Amino acid sequence: MTAFFCDFHIHSTLSPCASLEMSPQNIIKKAKEVGLDIIAITDHNMVENTIYVHELGKKLGLGVLFGMELQTREEIHLLVLFDNYKTALDFQREIYEFLPAVKNNPVYFGDQVVVDVNDNIVRVEERLLLNSVQISLDEAVSRVKLKEGLVIPSHIDSQTFSIISQLGYVPDNLSFDALEVRDKQKIEELLPLVNLKGIPFVTFSDAHYLIDVGKRRTVFYLKEPSFKEVIKALKFKEGRYLEFN
Repeated sequence: MTAFFCDFHIHSTLSPCASLEMSPQNIIKKAKEVGLDIIAITDHNMVENTIYVHELGKKLGLGVLFGMELQTREEIHLLVLFDNYKTALDFQREIYEFLPAVKNNPVYFGDQVVVDVNDNIVRVEERLLLNSVQISLDEAVSRVKLKEGLVIPSHIDSQTFSIISQLGYVPDNLSFDALEVRDKQKIEELLPLVNLKGIPFVTFSDAHYLIDVGKRRTVFYLKEPSFKEVIKALKFKEGRYLEFN
């Protein structure tokens, strides 16, 4: 197996809370500089910048997964990852119907722009992406799984927008693929709140600025940098596995 250094929680210019420096070109350049092998772009409730980062990554030898950070009705953040852009975009269109029709105020919240491989603005998203999609946690997980995607509750050790901050525990009836933490030192105190036993913990940067890309990472031991291999590592199948320091 080969060690692949992975950061599956990176925001781009499409997230209003992210810096406008988080363009496809800059993200790829920074990821390469800090030694990452596979990344995922996970903007709030949208996936459209993932295709441009993916195209650049393919040219420069960096794996890029198609993702989103979905905010459920309970204000729980979930990292959702898909094997291809078509499926990810279909999912975006599906859940966009449940996103409140509140117009973004870029002066207050920040710009929400889709940016291409040449750092040109393709379009501006007018609807505020920082709102909760009006579907429950259970329904969100079900919808992702129907599209054969991965679901990872974000930063479960955070005091806001995490499954533990909102529910008080991690239920055992949902098909989560991993649990993301910001601080590995907190895992021991979190374990009594995790009813879903045997699930792996991962850590990623949640980067909103270039300086943060790759600051937290998980090492996946895979045969190749692919979505299917990542699934195997999360399940510790066929010799694939993961770890973080």
